[in-house]
Amino acid sequence: MPTQKRKKTKQGIVLMTLGLLLIATAGGLFSYNRISDKKAGETANALLSAVVENQDESSFDTNEKSERTATIDGVEYIGVISVPSYNINLPVQSEWSLSRLKHSPCRYSGSVNSSSLIICAHNYQSHFGKLKYIRTGEKIVFTDMMGMTYNYVVAETDLINGYDVEKMVGNDGWDLTLFTCNYSGRQRVTLRCVRSDIDSSSK
Repeated sequence: MPTQKRKKTKQGIVLMTLGLLLIATAGGLFSYNRISDKKAGETANALLSAVVENQDESSFDTNEKSERTATIDGVEYIGVISVPSYNINLPVQSEWSLSRLKHSPCRYSGSVNSSSLIICAHNYQSHFGKLKYIRTGEKIVFTDMMGMTYNYVVAETDLINGYDVEKMVGNDGWDLTLFTCNYSGRQRVTLRCVRSDIDSSSK
């Protein structure tokens, strides 16, 4: 076999091997993400049950924002965020951190009482992965630990640079903001909501 032909054959084998390795790596990453997503969903569902049970309790803690909270396994929760049309029902932790986001959405800043609540979550399909499908006019519901229900309507959707904290936390009259990262992680899929009414009756 001529030397040039042998070189081309070897190059072809190397490229084919690299291609197979890339496919295997992509498949492994996909499987890992699916497993992580499933685990996150199971954890959130278990926490949701615990939070809902505590919404029926007569004893609460009150934090510096004058909110009623419940502490479960050492973590403070402020309520449940729901998007009825997408079957999203998730407990919301009082404070955020990267480790806490693996379990359920977290308060990023603000509060219900000051009409400035911002909630963040991972883009797991079992968490906020469906935010990118939600459009203006959709109903969002937040239920606090007293069982008081706050109804909102999505007024604006946006993609915000992941480093633009000022734009994210700038109130601009929004009563509620939900956000998660997009697939690349460089931007934040953001829903800006206005309050439609408040059901002041507690459970």
